[in-house]
Amino acid sequence: MNTKTIIAGVIGGIAFFLLGWLIWGMLLVDTMDQYSNTACMKPDEEMNMAYIAVASLVWGFLYAYVFSNWTGFKTFTSGLLPGALINMMVGLAWDLSLLSMTTMITNTTVVGIDIAANGVMGAIVGGVVCWWLGRSSGARGSASPA
Repeated sequence: MNTKTIIAGVIGGIAFFLLGWLIWGMLLVDTMDQYSNTACMKPDEEMNMAYIAVASLVWGFLYAYVFSNWTGFKTFTSGLLPGALINMMVGLAWDLSLLSMTTMITNTTVVGIDIAANGVMGAIVGGVVCWWLGRSSGARGSASPA
């Protein structure tokens, strides 16, 4: 990974962290609790923010790696759809696994809500990462390789 990709990963990680807090920690917390078995969740004061931050950085680096190796994704708008699709597919796979093997997700309603939220989050992170990759390469929106 070059410096441009590392910075994109950090920016993507920060975006994942903040959007996760906003979407699931603030906007959807009551809705998700209504359709989920929260018995295995830690209380807010016991959650490990360092692990959440590291997980967010891992996601950011995944997006940075993928988009730095795909050509043509160097603007905010070019990253929206692929970012959304990546997050929605990962979220769907994870939610269906939880629905089939655990009692954490109690019905498909929460799967739909989670997929939509993942789509919004992935689109924004994909857009930000692609914007940085295009901006920092001097491409200013061109479709040249990273």
